[in-house]
Amino acid sequence: MAQPTLLDRTQRDLLIERLRCVSPQAKAAWGRLDAPRMLCHLNDSLRISLGELPCKPQHNLLTRTLGNALVVNTGLKAPRGRIDTAPEMMTTKPTTWDADLAACVQLVERVGAGQAAAVHPAFGPLTPEEWGRMNWKHISHHLEQFGV
Repeated sequence: MAQPTLLDRTQRDLLIERLRCVSPQAKAAWGRLDAPRMLCHLNDSLRISLGELPCKPQHNLLTRTLGNALVVNTGLKAPRGRIDTAPEMMTTKPTTWDADLAACVQLVERVGAGQAAAVHPAFGPLTPEEWGRMNWKHISHHLEQFGV
């Protein structure tokens, strides 16, 4: 069975519908992010995948091979709870919910159009297809965090 990806229009549209179901007051089932910070975190990670937000590489042979194979290229889900992320993925501060959501939708569309090809901070160089799967998983993980 094919993995979900932002490169698939139907899957992308469904994920965007889920994004629009989150409210700024939504409470997280786990983790420390509130909904506005989660949305900005998603925007930062999407900008990194598009090469618009520089991110210091933290990858090594193990994360580029085993980490990439397990996280990017399988259906393995991220564990619930606190997972350290690159500090660059936590740089944008919330503005208004509507503006931050519109930015997220636009970034999702651009990644879905195959425009992502940057180096992932933990998994190294990714293809647009790998970025499509990785971003779908990442966004879905955070939507589940907020019950969507």
